[in-house]
Amino acid sequence: MAHLFVATLDGPDGFSKACVIKRVLPEYANLEAFSRMFVDEAKVAALLTHPNIVQVFDFGKIDGQYYIAMEYIQGQSFDRLLRHAGAAGLPVGPRLAVDVGMALSDALAYAHTKTLPDGTPLGLVHRDITPGNVLVSRDGIIKLADFGIVKTSVNVERTVAGVVKGKYAYMSPEQITNRELDHRSDLFSLGIVLYEASTGRRLYKRDSMEATILAASHAEVPRPSDVVPGFDPALERIILKLLQKDPNARYQTARELHEDLERYRSAQNWTSGGRELASLMATLFPPDKAGRHAPAMPAQGSQPGGTGGSGSGSARTPSGVSAPRSVIEPEPDLEPASVPGSAGSGGRMPTAATVGLGVAGGGSMAVAEGFPWGIAAAAGVALIGSALFWYFAG
Repeated sequence: MAHLFVATLDGPDGFSKACVIKRVLPEYANLEAFSRMFVDEAKVAALLTHPNIVQVFDFGKIDGQYYIAMEYIQGQSFDRLLRHAGAAGLPVGPRLAVDVGMALSDALAYAHTKTLPDGTPLGLVHRDITPGNVLVSRDGIIKLADFGIVKTSVNVERTVAGVVKGKYAYMSPEQITNRELDHRSDLFSLGIVLYEASTGRRLYKRDSMEATILAASHAEVPRPSDVVPGFDPALERIILKLLQKDPNARYQTARELHEDLERYRSAQNWTSGGRELASLMATLFPPDKAGRHAPAMPAQGSQPGGTGGSGSGSARTPSGVSAPRSVIEPEPDLEPASVPGSAGSGGRMPTAATVGLGVAGGGSMAVAEGFPWGIAAAAGVALIGSALFWYFAG
């Protein structure tokens, strides 16, 4: 639900630093729920300083519209890397999957235990751990991004009863059935990412939204060794522990997971796969004839204040930020995004699949087994409502 722009932070004597400007799309900017979540994202991200988390430089408001200036990663999303690697017959495999797992578990261990300046626990739950929110630089550095639907102790009261946020195919069972969740939900989602990266197979993604919801709510996990003959039993144990339906049977902290992955990598006599990951990036995303590397998000769309196309048209920009160019990332294989007017996601790219579904009756959904009809019904109502809204608005 947001627009992204590549820009530069300019200073005296030729100082210039690339950054990304993130701004809620105009059609959502006046919706209070989206603005609140965008502000929450900026506040939370500003508190986090970790080498494996995308940094926030600035947050402000111009002409009534909020913006976030954040670190620009020269590379690709892990989702796109997995797609291109699969198409090229170069699977990521267990070694690089373990490296990604170690980086993300370290980031989550830091974020989950972060406190406010007065020492109050932040109680952070990311709720959107997916390959699309993991960025891989051309140097093989791994960064966790997008805290747009984060849950914390300071914004928990803003979560509307009956609203499910996240991407279906990467939700924990408690998240997709809208039960109370904590940091262990993020570990389940990370388990799905590691399963898919190490086996090359999607875990819960199906041909339809309903089938994906059903698979994720049941949380049935084929053993990796049944998918990939000869899969290492030690790594299989780690992944299956992450993917336990009962949160009490999973790793209880991201630090515990990180230490287990570290012991596993040491037992394999593997060094860091950063150099190998950088090499894979160079193979899959080579420079053009002029030696330029394409950005993770190909230029499309319009500039703020423009009329589309190449983005001509004037636009006010944050002080010291020059010549932003519009970029969005098309992802053809994601669940539908939340609809205008729903209490879904704030600060999201137009094709990022966050879900904001109002469930009739309020309260948490009691869907422990079987198909979660409440979510599916709400999705249908939301889509019909959206169609009617835009029909009459037009």
